[in-house]
Amino acid sequence: MADKNNEDGLREMTQEWEREYESSLRKRPERKERFENLSWIRVKPLYTPGDIEGLDYERDIGFPGKYPYTRGVYSTMYRVRPWTVRQVIGYGGGVESSQRFKFMEEHGQTGFSIVFDHPTNMGLDSDEEVAEGFVGREGTALDTIQDMRDLLEGVDMEKGGINIIAAHPAILAMVVAVAQERCIDLRNLSGTLQNYPIIGHTMGSCSDIYGGTNFFSKRFCIDIVEYCTRNLPRWNSVSVAVRNTREAGCTAVQEIAFGIAPALAVIKGCVERGINVDEVAPRISFFLNSHRDFFEEIAKFRAMRRLWARVLREELGTKDTRSWQMRFHCQTSGDAMTYQQPLVNIIRGTLYGLAAVLGGCQSLHINSADEGLSIPIEETAKLSLRTHQVILEESGAADMIDPLAGSYYVEWLTNKLEDEARSILNKINSMGDWWDPKVRQWVSREIADASYRFQREVESGERVIIGVNKYVEEIKYPFPIWREDKEFTEKQLARLNKVKEKRDVKRWEEAANNLRDACKNGVNILPPTIDAVKAYMTIGEITKIYMENS
Repeated sequence: MADKNNEDGLREMTQEWEREYESSLRKRPERKERFENLSWIRVKPLYTPGDIEGLDYERDIGFPGKYPYTRGVYSTMYRVRPWTVRQVIGYGGGVESSQRFKFMEEHGQTGFSIVFDHPTNMGLDSDEEVAEGFVGREGTALDTIQDMRDLLEGVDMEKGGINIIAAHPAILAMVVAVAQERCIDLRNLSGTLQNYPIIGHTMGSCSDIYGGTNFFSKRFCIDIVEYCTRNLPRWNSVSVAVRNTREAGCTAVQEIAFGIAPALAVIKGCVERGINVDEVAPRISFFLNSHRDFFEEIAKFRAMRRLWARVLREELGTKDTRSWQMRFHCQTSGDAMTYQQPLVNIIRGTLYGLAAVLGGCQSLHINSADEGLSIPIEETAKLSLRTHQVILEESGAADMIDPLAGSYYVEWLTNKLEDEARSILNKINSMGDWWDPKVRQWVSREIADASYRFQREVESGERVIIGVNKYVEEIKYPFPIWREDKEFTEKQLARLNKVKEKRDVKRWEEAANNLRDACKNGVNILPPTIDAVKAYMTIGEITKIYMENS
């Protein structure tokens, strides 16, 4: 760092510049009353070396692929292996979603990511009364292993990984069962399951009593981790989808803390089960958001990576370097997509996607122009793929690793976000851990408060959203809007009934009894659940056994 004389000189020059700046403001004021990012951190007009005094390159920044991984988890990053283009797919049933994936794959998609409809996430069959009106609408309807076969038809299960945006153990069981049907060595099966203690506002993949089903529990969560640790060494047994928490209204700082805290709770649960931390931590991944504030998002990814590495190494004492490497999938904000002026969403998606790339994501979904309103049509979905490709192939943004390192502002903001996120983690630790209901209630209130504050600023015009509270125009859609198949529910019910009519009742009963015994006797529920899906037990039938016997 600069010596005393240079520091004094910099301080004097900075003060001189500040006087000139203030003088200019007397003639023409700043365009806003105050400048703050989305975490309400004040943003100064200029950052200098004085803002990052004490920053140590080796300790705080380092090299890509080296602790504390501020600059990325791999030494080569996108110069060798670009991020996985993993656009989320999910509507209709397995057949319909598979058709969309093949279309996307033909145009350059490189990873598989699937979201399920609300009944599936809640562990309900499509023919249950409460599922009416939701079947195949917000995601793929999945009732039996036959739906999973249809969904994965043509998918190379050993390449690219299968990202499952759901938490139900039966869905993982179906993937395993299909892999075994294809004679795939489970050691080569890669993918991700959102298996962690979620809080109630993330209804899309919710799995606890606060907002969803109560079949899921700490025991089931650790059962899944234990099974994957022993049998699926390439499978991410925990994917903390704090991206959805961000969509509920939390800030970037909270996204860091509310992502790391549940991951640490899972690790604690595994240690209580007798599983070594270094067996678990390398297979924990994160599902993050990329939101409106460009530099805040880049700094968030860098800060979270560094904080995770420090906690795992310095506080938990892990030895395996893979435990320190925070890998993440990123989906650009859907919350920030607007119904008004949908073409503007293309610009938003580009900026958010670029921030994720500059922040070092491992895989990425860029939301489409029409996602403020509906499931993307083929053309808008393809345009999102092209956005990936322009960033990678044309912009030069992926040619250098962590190109914003050394920026006074980015480094200052990285420090700031890490410090504030650590304070939240300390607060959580003082109350208990993520499994504790009072902790999650506190977290929910914090998210609600942040969301309310932001919404008030939008409604007052303090926060500008183009087309919503400024530059408003008459709404005209420049492309067709996605229309669901009105006959789909009947199709899905016919598929479900066909499976039920043809299944072996004796095999079904034996599988049900084994699953029931495992639930009652504390045996890991994954192996009997895999046998159950092979016997064509439906996800709703499995859920009922979980709930009645655990």
